[in-house]
Amino acid sequence: MRKRVILAFMLVFALVAASSCSLIIKDEEVDKQTPIIEVVGKTFTKAEVNEQVEAVMDYEEYMYSMYGISYDRTDASTISMAQDSAIDAMVQQAVLEKKAADLGLDVLSDEEKAEVEESVDSTYTLYSDSVKSAYFADTELEGEELDAAVEAKMAELAYPTREELVESETNAKVLEKVRDEAVKDVTVSEEELQEAYNTHVESAMTTYGNSPSSYGTDVQNGATIYYVPAGYRYVKHILIEFTDEDSQAISDLESQISQKQTELSTAETSLADLGEDASADDEATAQNRATLSETVEARTAEIADLESQLEDAKEAAYAAIQPTVDEVEEKLAAGEDFDALMEQYGQDPGMQTSPAKENGYPVSADSTNWVTEFRDAAMALENVGDVSEPVRSEYGIHIIKYVSDAVEGEVGLDAVRDALETEGLTQKQDEAYTAAVDAWVAEADAKIYKDRLN
Repeated sequence: MRKRVILAFMLVFALVAASSCSLIIKDEEVDKQTPIIEVVGKTFTKAEVNEQVEAVMDYEEYMYSMYGISYDRTDASTISMAQDSAIDAMVQQAVLEKKAADLGLDVLSDEEKAEVEESVDSTYTLYSDSVKSAYFADTELEGEELDAAVEAKMAELAYPTREELVESETNAKVLEKVRDEAVKDVTVSEEELQEAYNTHVESAMTTYGNSPSSYGTDVQNGATIYYVPAGYRYVKHILIEFTDEDSQAISDLESQISQKQTELSTAETSLADLGEDASADDEATAQNRATLSETVEARTAEIADLESQLEDAKEAAYAAIQPTVDEVEEKLAAGEDFDALMEQYGQDPGMQTSPAKENGYPVSADSTNWVTEFRDAAMALENVGDVSEPVRSEYGIHIIKYVSDAVEGEVGLDAVRDALETEGLTQKQDEAYTAAVDAWVAEADAKIYKDRLN
């Protein structure tokens, strides 16, 4: 009788346990479907929001790691901020998709679809080539087998599929159309252009006043110039570089000298730490002092020898290119065009690209972005059109021509009008679009139940 009671109890317990387990599983599934966001007729569930929260945290953790900063995914404030970011993004996305549909902008034209396909092809090929070079550089697979293996690896590494890229690019194109519609009436007035111009001129005057060399840097970087400081001129040069072999020989010797100088400095510091009075040295200290003194003497001699070798290597390098320099000088003396000779003989890539190819390099006595020999020789030329004697530098031999003077003062508004209009229009469009999106989101009056995420 007792056994029957026990068996009956165990059966009931097992049934209850099984039922409870089923309820837990069911409750978890129900919990995932808990509404968190209700907006423009859409409902986003807890599972959907949490997926985006994880994506936000993944991104933030990655960005933190780029700067060597730890990221605590368990921190309550971190989680809360990630939830806010995810919710805001999901609400905005839903509102923009609804706005696109309302405006009839959610269907792409054939031309727009072609643009999407072209962008996707480019992106997918970039991903595929990256994976192929990283994981299949030595493979014997070819053709379709290789393509299939690469696709499988891309899936393993969580690269987006082509279909996912199409969806993403299509959505981006739709949102681009919404933005274009929202900002289509934005313009920049003449008064706004003038105000922006004045601001840029004032800023440039301050910057170049504090750092005159910044002007040359800005010109070289292709920045829009609003003000030209005093003392600048433009020069072109024909650079005859050292041969690769000679450059390597010089570099090797310089590296050896640097290493020996480090060793010398270390030995001298250690020797100085022992003090000048050696009378109280014990046997070990005396031996150490002697060893360090020998090291200092040896390294000093080695450096002197290497420096002599370096000087010889440089002279040999200059001698190797001197015939070419002589040839250029002869042609210049015969009246041949400097630019044509620069095109034929010059080995400075900077002189082969705009704007330096047309205008030359901006140089002043305060310039810090040129080697001293080049700068000083450029500034020593007296008149526009003058050409220097051959000038030696660490790069080879330069022949420099004084091309023009940079006229001090403000650059005229008309000269920078296009840049100002582009800058001003972009800024005003960004502001207008942000304001429009904020208004649309506010109008949508999303219902958010963030507390249900916890």
